[in-house]
Amino acid sequence: MTRPSIEAGTLLAAWTASGALPHGAQAAVVAAIRADAAVERPPLHLKILAAVGTVLATAFFFAFIVIADLISFDSGGNLLAWGLAFIAAGIALSVSRSRVPAGMGRDVLAQTAFTALALGKVISVFGIIILVGRDTPWAPTMAILAVTILTYPVTAASLDRVLSPYAAGVAAMLEILLRRNFGADPSLAVAALFTLAAGIAGLLLLSHRVPLALRPIGTAALALMGTIVCILAAGQDAGAWANGKPMDPRPVEAVLTLALIGVIGWVAGGLDRLAQPPLLAAVAGTILFGLAGAPGISFALLVLIIGHALHDVPLRVAGILALPVFLVLWYYGREMTFLEKSATLVGSGLLLLAGQAVIAHFGWDREETP
Repeated sequence: MTRPSIEAGTLLAAWTASGALPHGAQAAVVAAIRADAAVERPPLHLKILAAVGTVLATAFFFAFIVIADLISFDSGGNLLAWGLAFIAAGIALSVSRSRVPAGMGRDVLAQTAFTALALGKVISVFGIIILVGRDTPWAPTMAILAVTILTYPVTAASLDRVLSPYAAGVAAMLEILLRRNFGADPSLAVAALFTLAAGIAGLLLLSHRVPLALRPIGTAALALMGTIVCILAAGQDAGAWANGKPMDPRPVEAVLTLALIGVIGWVAGGLDRLAQPPLLAAVAGTILFGLAGAPGISFALLVLIIGHALHDVPLRVAGILALPVFLVLWYYGREMTFLEKSATLVGSGLLLLAGQAVIAHFGWDREETP
């Protein structure tokens, strides 16, 4: 059976015929599609290389400043002034990049602007911390958040808009784990931070009405969720390096299970559709992962589903790579003998094969086409 054409002209004609697109708005939609197609989007491997190059350039230049003693690190005001100067230079270079034709010069200008912004943010954060006092609670988090809010509206680099909010979230997590502001057991506070990150990610990534400029914040929130999950998946002593007592993973696992069920319902078109047999089986599997103490596997599936639904290649690749890693960590972290782990692996494989047989028998793996 031939699939219907999904080319742009056919899609616009179908929208117009169904009344979803007014006749007078068709020209504006065509202009928006052409403008979006004209936006430069480097391939994923070039984005990764650019990120690595920026990190190395920032680290080496910062080390040069420290070794050459060009900036006094004893004065918070001096550091803040230098940091703001680097930020201003980075913003100016980023704005001027749009006037340079595509090519090597534009790429070098983009990397220089990104490096100047990163360096300025790091120095500014150090300056703010020294000004308010190194032992002041939440000083690093507030400093990173202030710098992020200051530069976010004027920075066009999507990577910068992801890393800065992510750094603020990680600083908040470390504040909870290291300063012990929430007592000896920070499990509930970490779970609250995880819930906040899940809410932000869901609000900014799953809604098509959210402006594109805010979506990097959703990606940063998703990355923060992954960081917390990595700590929990590291073993039963998760978080013990911070305050001497391992965190209780159950609150985070409960929130993650609910989030994964919600994402499955969102992809299906509504939570009311979860009562259908294939989706009911998916919900049962999600609850099983939650009860089995496998937050890493649940998070990898969450990222994979979101990436597939949004056609986001980086998220999809991250989910694909994270799934085997968290599977290995889960089996490695079990307190079982090698024979018991082997039996568990065999049983898991047989369970997956049985699930695949059931899916194929009922035709749940086939899409309905008109």
